[in-house]
Amino acid sequence: MISMGYASLTSEQVKRVQRCEEELGVTILAYAKPVYAKLSENDLKRIQDLEKDLGLSLVAYEV
Repeated sequence: MISMGYASLTSEQVKRVQRCEEELGVTILAYAKPVYAKLSENDLKRIQDLEKDLGLSLVAYEV
């Protein structure tokens, strides 16, 4: 399975995320911004049908 990768952060960006985590009391994961796939109507329909069958939300990304 192909999935999104973690973002490459500078040390300053890491510090900013850590400060936000501390202030909010949460863990934050930074992912590289994905590019959504350009789907034909048929491909979109196939994914929507699969979502219904599986009871999940699916997102298609370019690889």
